[in-house]
Amino acid sequence: MGFKSKKSIKDTEAAAAAAFLAAVESAGPDGKWQKSWMGTGDFPVNPTTGREYAGGFNSFVLGLRSLSYGGDNRWAGFGQWKTDGRPVKEDEKGTDIWYPRFKCATCGVPVGWGKKCRNGHSVVKSASKVFSGWGSSVVFNTQQTTRPMETVSPNADVDPEVGYKATAEIIKNLGVNIGHGGGRAYYSPSEDRVQMPVPGAFVTLADYWSTTLHETGHWTGHSTRLDRPGVNGSARTADGYAYEELVAELTAGFLCMHLNIAREGLFENHVQYIATWRRRLTEDPGLLRKAAGEAGAAMRYILKNGGHSTK
Repeated sequence: MGFKSKKSIKDTEAAAAAAFLAAVESAGPDGKWQKSWMGTGDFPVNPTTGREYAGGFNSFVLGLRSLSYGGDNRWAGFGQWKTDGRPVKEDEKGTDIWYPRFKCATCGVPVGWGKKCRNGHSVVKSASKVFSGWGSSVVFNTQQTTRPMETVSPNADVDPEVGYKATAEIIKNLGVNIGHGGGRAYYSPSEDRVQMPVPGAFVTLADYWSTTLHETGHWTGHSTRLDRPGVNGSARTADGYAYEELVAELTAGFLCMHLNIAREGLFENHVQYIATWRRRLTEDPGLLRKAAGEAGAAMRYILKNGGHSTK
């Protein structure tokens, strides 16, 4: 069964890629991506950046501390909350989180987040930098601010197919194994499974389907499908993971444009998500164009195998 589109797939690829490239290249350095589902989730997250807190110890500590705030797992720095218009209340005590510090193995200067130390030595390989101790920063729960973020209970009765039957049919035809529950959206390559919050936890159903298509973008990279290195087991690296995120988000953006999944600001949110990798894109300007090509392949795979016309 095909779902006809007035646009050709090549038209969509060309227009979407051009729009994304132009938007990312003109984006300001402080563009912020906002997570599109509500609630506190089950994993510590910084809502001002949309990123989860890395490191098992930090996650463990923040998870325990969240119990003092009703299980709310949204944390950010003092300045981040202030910039977000939610200053921390007076006399509130923060929670320490920790991160490793490194120095260049060649010259001994501190290493930042770049690929070279300030003296120009490469610090990409683990052997090129030496652990020099632990750094720390202090974060505060949203409940410690003067204007805590709203917590909305997910509505399990929301039907995601209402208004999006064609997209739902594509996902069903693909046979994607999707589970619902919890506060995270992710694809597990080892289980070949997508996990999503319940549809009623999202700001809009357009956000639900946009996120579903992002995770389905990852799903296409499984070794039994398009076999992308950023998805598969031992081939995954930090750089490969970052690149895979670009591919998946571009795939979602392309598909949303092709399938007319829209709400105000949705396209801009895709762009802001991609712009979080701005440093990598600056270091390798061709990266986004390469990722756009892979995203086009993922989009074609999803539409063709999902029963959608790709003429």
